[in-house]
Amino acid sequence: MKELSYRLRGEPVYIRIPETDADLTQFSDWIDGHKRHRIGIDTETTGLDIYSAGYRLRTVQFGTGTESWVVTVEKGQKHWHAARLAVARLERVLIHNASFDLQVLEKHLGVPMSDMWPRTTDTQILAHLVDPRGQEEGGTGHKLEQLTRALIDPVTADEVKGLMPRLAKKYKTNKELVWKVPELLDDPEFMLYAGMDPVLARRLWDKLEPKVPHDSVHLISYEHELARVCTEMERTGFLLDTAYTEQFSAKLRTEEDEAAFHALAFFGVENVNSTEQVADALEELGVRIKARTETGKRKVDKDLLEQLAEDDPQIGSVGHLVAAVSEAKRAGKWRTTWIDGFLRGADPAGRVHPSINPLRARTARMSITGIPAQTLPSSNWTVRRCFIADPGQTVVSVDYQAQELRVLAALSRDPTMRRAFADGADLHQMTGDAAGVARPVGKMANFLQVYGGGAGTLSQKAGITFPAARRVIEGFERTYPKVAILAKKLENEAKANGFVTTPVGRRLPVDSGRWYAALNYVIQSTSRDVTGRGLLALDAAGWTPYMRLPMHDEVVASLPIEHAEWGATEIARHMRMDLHGVDIDTDPEVYGPSWGHGYMKAAA
Repeated sequence: MKELSYRLRGEPVYIRIPETDADLTQFSDWIDGHKRHRIGIDTETTGLDIYSAGYRLRTVQFGTGTESWVVTVEKGQKHWHAARLAVARLERVLIHNASFDLQVLEKHLGVPMSDMWPRTTDTQILAHLVDPRGQEEGGTGHKLEQLTRALIDPVTADEVKGLMPRLAKKYKTNKELVWKVPELLDDPEFMLYAGMDPVLARRLWDKLEPKVPHDSVHLISYEHELARVCTEMERTGFLLDTAYTEQFSAKLRTEEDEAAFHALAFFGVENVNSTEQVADALEELGVRIKARTETGKRKVDKDLLEQLAEDDPQIGSVGHLVAAVSEAKRAGKWRTTWIDGFLRGADPAGRVHPSINPLRARTARMSITGIPAQTLPSSNWTVRRCFIADPGQTVVSVDYQAQELRVLAALSRDPTMRRAFADGADLHQMTGDAAGVARPVGKMANFLQVYGGGAGTLSQKAGITFPAARRVIEGFERTYPKVAILAKKLENEAKANGFVTTPVGRRLPVDSGRWYAALNYVIQSTSRDVTGRGLLALDAAGWTPYMRLPMHDEVVASLPIEHAEWGATEIARHMRMDLHGVDIDTDPEVYGPSWGHGYMKAAA
């Protein structure tokens, strides 16, 4: 038995690493004596790509607030079996970021997630309910290191959670590859790092559980259920059309190379990503660059390039340079950020497993990486075309109709807005007519009310004068007077308390001096929970195995072709809900063989 010790705020913590059969028996006895306690669990693996070929589970750790055991499952079947039995026997488990570790334990230790979720409390969920702000926003943050620093001990955060960068340097590798180093399992520093994680998870639970606001306590079970559903979608993954994706990558490489050649051959720009080189070339063509960065350098951004773009540029012109630089950057970004990432991330069966964080932003809005569904170009089909339905199936999409505006109508109880949705009237046209402007400007004004923008923002986005924008905002306020009343009520609540509370009881801090953001926070958060409720309704009805991606106001699924129309309608029915008398309605659509096919129709 190897043993380590560490002093956490002066208190000893003991870490044991069983090696012999007798050690494993002692570990098993310890589990028996603690199986009804709240026990922290953590895993160490070779990286984050759980479903990739060659991925390995290296250790499983178990701990209380003062002691832990590190079982090196990579060292043999007996260790693997001991860890598996221990996980299966514990009745109350604490994990930080459980979605990751539970997938690891299912895939590489054979313990089903369906068995683990009912026994698991995720301290990351508790942390978000206590303070939803990221560290950069003035909150505690939600990563284990950040929370250790804020709530347990900053020295431990530095000494223990900072060990992996030091180990990467020691083994002459980087922070991504260090996890695969064979010697780690015999390195006392790595064992300390591994052994402390369940101890910290246990101590975090002690700190966080009493701090969850009374109005938010019922959200603990809700958020765990939502995390479970999203984790099951992660596990399923989205099938990649490998042949198309490889061809698309090659096409983007050609486009990037050709555009970069034009930039070099005609303008001497060797690197299109060098702002200085592009700025020099523009100024040689007579462009005066007035804007500067914070460091005083010339600013060449997307806005400037769009201003200088030409519909049919002549060879050697400013428009030609702008087109070459913009096209090279676009093709390069799409290829490296998305397309090649899909190919790298696909598992041996050709499925890409997204990382879905159902509790991400201050407002609890979701985020997705791996398949960045929320950040892809809104009207583009070519990137989405990479993802296809399973054999014999077709891709469908169901989204909420004007979700945030309907939520605004529900919460403000404005009669005109509620009647417009009930009658199927065009809300954007109504707003435009009230101010004597075109529908697109009315649409911008409507959404700016949700997002917290004013006349200045509308003037800039709509290309109208500030007085005209002010008249549009005034027209909105006359037409829907209860929206302003709600905004003022929430602003006063934020000023008085430093936070607002959503209808479901979620507490959202509002920064001093930005009280006007309270309305946006409540609308965005409530909309997120409309989607969350929809996902749980779909799960209860048995649709989770067919779901592929959840987005802010949309669910993408893969359904058998012969039942697609019926299935899409059923999904839409389960997602639809009534909120304070306003129908939060849904739109089902059968896309076709790929996710991109739904966007081809819009582009046609």
